[in-house]
Amino acid sequence: MWHKRMKTLITPAEAEGRILRLREGFPCEELPLLGAAGRILREEIRADQDFPPFDRVMMDGIAVRFSDFEKGHRSFEITGTSPAGEPPKSLSLSPSSAIEVMTGAVLPIGSNCILPVEWYDIEGGRAILRGDVAPREGSFIHRQGSDHRAGEVLMKSGVKIGAVETSVAAACGYGSLRVTSRARISVIGTGDELVGIGEKPTLGKIRQTNAPTLAASLQLAGHPTMEIAHAPDEAEDLCTLLQKVFSASDIVVITGGVSKGRRDLVPDIISVLGGEEILHGVAQRPGKPMAVWKVPSGPVVFGLPGNPVSALVCLYRYVIPALRHWSGEGLVPPQVRMVGGDFARPEGLTLFLPVTDCGDGTTQALPTANSGDFAGLLGSTGFVQVDERFAAHSSARYFPWIA
Repeated sequence: MWHKRMKTLITPAEAEGRILRLREGFPCEELPLLGAAGRILREEIRADQDFPPFDRVMMDGIAVRFSDFEKGHRSFEITGTSPAGEPPKSLSLSPSSAIEVMTGAVLPIGSNCILPVEWYDIEGGRAILRGDVAPREGSFIHRQGSDHRAGEVLMKSGVKIGAVETSVAAACGYGSLRVTSRARISVIGTGDELVGIGEKPTLGKIRQTNAPTLAASLQLAGHPTMEIAHAPDEAEDLCTLLQKVFSASDIVVITGGVSKGRRDLVPDIISVLGGEEILHGVAQRPGKPMAVWKVPSGPVVFGLPGNPVSALVCLYRYVIPALRHWSGEGLVPPQVRMVGGDFARPEGLTLFLPVTDCGDGTTQALPTANSGDFAGLLGSTGFVQVDERFAAHSSARYFPWIA
């Protein structure tokens, strides 16, 4: 059965292409601004006024006419105060007059120069300039519209909403935003050998690590899971669970049960449930047995290998990029790093090699002992994709664990 299913291995690029074409994007919803963080924006954000909306004072000090300074005035009479948040005051027509201003205030009418408080001393209600200062016309004035003009598009659809994006939307008066709805994602771990995290494994058993690890990775990438479940290697139980999960999910991630063993039941059961096989077997290590199905009027199903390193690598290489694409996120340029260190390369397969990012555009190889050596990933920051054309110590595409 295995050889029939995996008659031809496809490349990672072909696998990615098939996956991304599987479905339309996720739907949209309107959320309050403070509830939209981490979501993907699905509308344009336009400035509803100039940025800044008025000539803005940039330093605490006094507002004066630059021409008075050019005429030799070094002492200025303070005739009023203009704090932030109040309508602008007018500068007196008298020579060498000044208005005390605070950062953020509207520039007083008639002034065109700000003298910071550090530049003068106060004596008898007058500001006396110190000898080493050299004011300039327009200094410390943030002119209206100098950053952005009313009507300008400040954010396009496809942006992930973070702190800066929230600030811009708030400044433009957007109390709510149109964003991508969260996909309903379920993660299923399979295997008779698995026990709960809090249980003491008996001989032949191991604790379930894949499902919580994949769920945590999805959470960090902005795609929280709706359900985490476990199924034994029993056809009836697994079929019942998959039927239930398929009816309530947009995306299902299954780990284990997709390889060539007699008890790897997932492919046959999904076929019985009407799933169309999109791919099964990719020319890569780790993760060669990976499979993907599309259930009619149901979810996209990712079948990831049961080995922990394989499952995690396939999630970051295929599942998370697909979720970004279907969420409407704008094109994210691939990250590229130089690869250093010694490692073995499998013939005819793309290698996904764990590395640590050195922070200077280079990475150092940290190969694991095998695809079950999840503890060997400690210290790695992600992995690089080493294709057949890769030359020693050259660049490769980099996938960080924190997506």
